[in-house]
Amino acid sequence: MMRILGAAWLIGLLLMGPVAHACRVCRPRVQAQIHTPDYTANLLILLLPIAVVLLVGAGLYFAPALKPRPSLPARS
Repeated sequence: MMRILGAAWLIGLLLMGPVAHACRVCRPRVQAQIHTPDYTANLLILLLPIAVVLLVGAGLYFAPALKPRPSLPARS
């Protein structure tokens, strides 16, 4: 029972994550910097390493199942 409670506490702690707060003066400036026209580009750049890691992992996972194509005979 104690292991389940410990695991649930750890998962809850990991899912909550850190919370950042800004003062009343800084908050509008922080939000203005987040919600710019470059938001989509910044988000994609931020997520790019995750996509690379997933692609490499999938490649390593499926590598044994991939078979090389037979080469065509050389024409003379």
